[in-house]
Amino acid sequence: MQHDIFQTTAQQWIALFDQGAHRAIAGWRQGGEQLGQLARGRWDSAFAESSPQLSEETRRNASHFRDVVAGCYTRGISLSADGAERAVTTLVSAAQAAMGGRMAR
Repeated sequence: MQHDIFQTTAQQWIALFDQGAHRAIAGWRQGGEQLGQLARGRWDSAFAESSPQLSEETRRNASHFRDVVAGCYTRGISLSADGAERAVTTLVSAAQAAMGGRMAR
């Protein structure tokens, strides 16, 4: 009886951990995207304000720099969130396997 209660409680905890962790990762991803949009907006307004004072080459370089930085930032958010999701999925799978007695030794 004690084993059944423990196993049921552990399975519930694993499921809640899985759901909570994936919600937190989704929040991280969404927050990162919103922060990126805010930064792009600030950059664009500052660029529009200073653009008349800049040479054509400087404007082109600044625009290219913005695109490169935005791309790196977007990839970084994606890689970190994807990695966290993979880690949580692996941990949950291992915990579920251990609960079912299917853990490799």
